[in-house]
Amino acid sequence: MPIAPFVPPSFLTRLPAGIWSGVDGLPVLPYLPGQSIAVTKAPKWSTEVVRTASGRERRTAFWPYPLWQFELSYEVVRHRPTQAELFALWEFFNTMKGQHLPFLFVDPTDCQIATSVLVDSTGAPITDSSGALVLDGSGGPLGQTFAAGDGVTTTFPLTRSIRSFVEPIFGAFSPIILDNGALAGSHTVSQGAVTFAAPPPAGHTLVWFGYFYFGCRFLQDDLGFEQIVQQLWAGKSLKFTSLRL
Repeated sequence: MPIAPFVPPSFLTRLPAGIWSGVDGLPVLPYLPGQSIAVTKAPKWSTEVVRTASGRERRTAFWPYPLWQFELSYEVVRHRPTQAELFALWEFFNTMKGQHLPFLFVDPTDCQIATSVLVDSTGAPITDSSGALVLDGSGGPLGQTFAAGDGVTTTFPLTRSIRSFVEPIFGAFSPIILDNGALAGSHTVSQGAVTFAAPPPAGHTLVWFGYFYFGCRFLQDDLGFEQIVQQLWAGKSLKFTSLRL
């Protein structure tokens, strides 16, 4: 069952409207501004700790990168003809069948790879008469370096970094791919990876910038809201976790 994207006013998120339509056939969790939303976000690792009789430990990390745990607490959600936030959330939760189906989550505070490349109103890079990228003069990076060409490989996972820590992304919205500082040749992007029509030459640095999604599923099969006054409802929390590709 297709879900029409719930597009919040741009002044609430400063994100392109198209990002709420999703990618790879997956819908995006509605961003419901309401009156008040508390967001909790935490990385979760899986580590086995075995302690010997001497007190020494052997620790085994099972995951190369974390799963992200999210919790949204809606103090107030509006349910009016022109602000049908409650129905939008119920529609989404029921279409996902609770924990069953995957979806995309846009974290407005953590969804973009920054760049020093100037872009136009559509997000496309600006180039000069010679075709070279125009930079903003900040001296910042062109974007996120995600791989180096080897002359053979054509598919590479896109990544994002949290300072020195790097992890793969689940999906990307309108990403710009650069090959050795220039716009990359023919390629496609799907499920968080880029596939080039021809392998990038050995030693070429591959960079991308744009917006990314967290792939998630709900951690609950029920979703309760309480009507506090006419047309205003409150919900305790909505919990979900990120997924692996």
